Amino acid sequence: MLMVFDVGESGYRLANKHDQDVGWIRENTVGFRGLTDEGSAMDAAVAGHETLAAYLERVGGRGALPPPSSAAPKVVSDGAHEWIARGDQQLARLLRPGEDGAFGVEFVLPPHLKGGGAIGISQILHNAIQAHLDVARSGSGAATAQAL
Repeated sequence: MLMVFDVGESGYRLANKHDQDVGWIRENTVGFRGLTDEGSAMDAAVAGHETLAAYLERVGGRGALPPPSSAAPKVVSDGAHEWIARGDQQLARLLRPGEDGAFGVEFVLPPHLKGGGAIGISQILHNAIQAHLDVARSGSGAATAQAL
């Protein structure tokens, strides 16, 4: 379950069912923290991007995003940010651990998805990432997310 709290002009705070901060919405970005390592962040970026692409195709038609690449995900830099990418396609920004020690990912949404549209997308992304992490956790016996 994802709860969304309006924090004024700066965006929205995303919290889990325990009222722990797990993410944010700012303008046309949706981000999540609470990933224990770079591999979990890469998995979250892939799961989230695939879900976002499917959603955009349903509501916007084919061509809303470029066709997905089958290349293995990798970390690349554009000079300003680190990205998790597949081929030439940037999936999500990689956020290195902060004070909380957790990795994060930030998805850049198309410009028309702000406010209410971004809230809906945040819930879809959270569900997809959490489901993927739950499967990974059950298969490995290790926790891959701290607070998602």
